[in-house]
Amino acid sequence: MLSKPSFFTDTLNPSTDFLTYICNMRSPLVLIASLPIAFAGIVHAFLAPEHFAHAPAHGLFFAASAVVEIAWAYLFWRRQDEKTYYAGLMIAGGLVVLWAATRVLPAPFEHEVGVIDLGGIISKTSELAGMVALLMLASQGKITGISGRSFGRLLAEGVILSFFVASLAYVAGYDFEPLLPFLAGGEH
Repeated sequence: MLSKPSFFTDTLNPSTDFLTYICNMRSPLVLIASLPIAFAGIVHAFLAPEHFAHAPAHGLFFAASAVVEIAWAYLFWRRQDEKTYYAGLMIAGGLVVLWAATRVLPAPFEHEVGVIDLGGIISKTSELAGMVALLMLASQGKITGISGRSFGRLLAEGVILSFFVASLAYVAGYDFEPLLPFLAGGEH
């Protein structure tokens, strides 16, 4: 008589632990790129209500950032190709640069610069860790469609894309502000 298949006996070798199994499936750098960016998305999800209270546009932006980061992490875990690589650089890098800019300049829909807080430090550190892992994967030729590029070139691409995306988001925020005044903070 045949027994019913079990998840653990069919997919995991009982003599290995779960972490070893995960690491053997893909390069550990894939995990190191995906998890911190997903974690930053989770942090953004937890911070969204707080930001929505002072400026609904900020809360919506945090919620959208959370969804995009978590979705990207899942997609990158499943497929390490050129498109998901560049999307990851643009998402994480753009959010890091945008955060840094809004510590110096007032954010759209707000009247003062943002403060440096624990949630920001945790999410930006996570995003930077994910970006470093992405750059390392690409420099090792482990991203489909990207090979033979120097680490310097990959780093320059990441920095340029990060500043470009952050600039677009910042300008777009100010362009939408007069069209959506109800999303501004109460004191704006």
